[in-house]
Amino acid sequence: MYSFGVNGRLSSSSIAPASRQVLLDDAPRSFGSELTAALQSEVAETDAEAAQESESPLRKLTVVDKAVQRDIQEAFGIEPHKPGEPLRPLLGSIWTLRDNDKNGAISTDEMEANAAVASDIFKKHLTKFMFNENVSSQPPIELSIAGNGMVRVQEGHPDKEKIENFINGNSELRNLYAGISSTHDFVALAEESMRFQQRYAVDPKAAVAEFSHLFSGHYGYTTRLTIDGENWNYQTTSTFSV
Repeated sequence: MYSFGVNGRLSSSSIAPASRQVLLDDAPRSFGSELTAALQSEVAETDAEAAQESESPLRKLTVVDKAVQRDIQEAFGIEPHKPGEPLRPLLGSIWTLRDNDKNGAISTDEMEANAAVASDIFKKHLTKFMFNENVSSQPPIELSIAGNGMVRVQEGHPDKEKIENFINGNSELRNLYAGISSTHDFVALAEESMRFQQRYAVDPKAAVAEFSHLFSGHYGYTTRLTIDGENWNYQTTSTFSV
């Protein structure tokens, strides 16, 4: 289990001092820095979106958006941001970082538990749409996040455009799925870093060689959701970006 403080930054103690020294010698940036930067990037994007939404009078919530906000408020105690209100502290506005045991740190177990609750909310709204619009999950539906941040359905599905338009046309629902996906990605990366630390404690040289991909700057994880009848399966796999 990986944890970081409630200030939203990964603890510097999460990587052993000797490990940090090796990484500084062998790479321009430590894995701890990469992981912290990844979280800070997600946080910055969320804050930017919230700021833009609070300043723009053009954004109108749909009926689905309002229903999603109500569900998130009920499940996590997070009230939706209202135009004109100052932005709230990070930990009071993002469901994935809810400190369930209130011990001052967010663990990967807590993030996974939060993602499971959020997944139920997403499933509720997408299932209702699929029933009302006679959208079939045969062939199975595969959802992922495209490069532009929008939710994407795999090529060849007969209801691809209809599903994409529904999710992306309801910004709160799209944001919910994006949050679920990025949470799975982050947890997978954090857990692999723990395996590196454990290996490093036994054999530093072998650990750096075995986990060198972590320091490339191009390595990460990608999550996609497969809907196959009653089965909703989130799959997170490692990826290299160019």
